[in-house]
Amino acid sequence: MKIAYLMYFDHNKSNEIIAILNELTRQGDHVFVMINDQKARDAVAIASMNKSTVHISHQQEYAQEGDMSLARGTLLQMKEALETEDVSFDWFINLAEGMLPVVSRQKIVEKLQAADQDFYFVARTEKEDPSLRAKLSRYYPYTSIVDFARKKKFRGRNMRTAAFLNFLGFRRKLQDPYEIGSPWFLLKADTARALADHFAYCSENFKLSWYAEQSIIPMMIHRFLPEEAHVNQDLRVIGPDGAWAEDQGLRPITREVLDAHPEALFGGAFLHSENRELFNEILDRYNSEGSDFSNPTPTDSGKLNRLVDSISKQI
Repeated sequence: MKIAYLMYFDHNKSNEIIAILNELTRQGDHVFVMINDQKARDAVAIASMNKSTVHISHQQEYAQEGDMSLARGTLLQMKEALETEDVSFDWFINLAEGMLPVVSRQKIVEKLQAADQDFYFVARTEKEDPSLRAKLSRYYPYTSIVDFARKKKFRGRNMRTAAFLNFLGFRRKLQDPYEIGSPWFLLKADTARALADHFAYCSENFKLSWYAEQSIIPMMIHRFLPEEAHVNQDLRVIGPDGAWAEDQGLRPITREVLDAHPEALFGGAFLHSENRELFNEILDRYNSEGSDFSNPTPTDSGKLNRLVDSISKQI
């Protein structure tokens, strides 16, 4: 099985990014990565120039949570992966800054092989909740810019402006039923190919959108793959209570939350700068078959500490 990881990094330091890419590609999988910071992007490019499994996105280099740039960039990464010569991917999995596998690669492969279906989570649809159209059909004029508004003050201003434009009749004309759910997915190759083939759907229908990544994948799948079946399960543990929350990205996670979600395959946010020990335990786990998260191997964790530290000195 060959996995294409689709990633983006906003604020991570280059040594942290390099360590993550090294671990995710050690067993032959590939990573397609957007890196917002130019200095970090250059450092990663130099460190990875001899690795055919690391692909730094250049068609779109920049992406941010909540902005259409993330949904669009992810679709472009799928397209690039499908066009990669001499390699065929079986699964496409997206990860954000601070999100890592929390189990070994072997366990991820076993889960995917057993199900043989796409995994993504839809929380609500327009059919059950007609108010969803009123929310997602609005135009949010401060999105699709260099810095997506994240501060509470600016988000409130954005919401009020969108409501005013909606009152004046400026709204999205998309007729497809709206859906919303977790932006994180595990997709089979045929599904990824259908999305890549209809890439323009995103740009044409989700300009000036609010958290487009929460809707674009299931809506495109149900439009272009009407018979496609999926497992409606979020296999990520994120944030303080472990559950995805609408209109929110990754938030800090604790060991206690991880222990409470043994079904999770991925989780976050993990940052080396915030919790070096936990970051290295999780990163090391991916290539340690059958390891026990509650009892990390000191030698392996020390090895990852030295890896990140050595990379820091090199760059």
